[in-house]
Amino acid sequence: MKKLTLASTILAALTLSACSANSSLAKIDSDFGSLDNDDDGYISKTEADDDDIWDHFSNIDTNMDEQISRQEFANYTHLNTGKVATDSEVTESAFKAEIAKFDPIESDFKSLDNDRNGYISVVEANDDDIANHFGYMDSNQDKRVSKNEFVSYIKTHGSDVAEDEALEMVKNS
Repeated sequence: MKKLTLASTILAALTLSACSANSSLAKIDSDFGSLDNDDDGYISKTEADDDDIWDHFSNIDTNMDEQISRQEFANYTHLNTGKVATDSEVTESAFKAEIAKFDPIESDFKSLDNDRNGYISVVEANDDDIANHFGYMDSNQDKRVSKNEFVSYIKTHGSDVAEDEALEMVKNS
């Protein structure tokens, strides 16, 4: 019983020290788009090294692939609202404001998949002007967008992100 009490006390102390360490971190005052300097849908360590996000990098990069996806960024800021972000713009409202600036997706999946391999790559997305949407669509963060990810993204956000053939394709699926 004494060992259990001692273990619980040590765990509590470690948890408190971790929490107090987070409170000393600088708050993130930049949105994802301004941190993603090369517009590839991810924040690399290089992109983060001169910004206020650097101290948070290892906490945000949950899959430890040495880059932060839009989803990882959104999850971290949402879970830590008021603690790590200077305002609510870095969470859901930032997403809605950001996608409003994007050109809508006009083409269906088939016409965007130029090499017909069943995925839209980053290169294909850049060639077809859907690069801004790419990081949001790539829900499993494998750096390619499947037809399911494409359809899911458009079904979720509808005419906020798509028009023409893209909406028609989703409607018919």
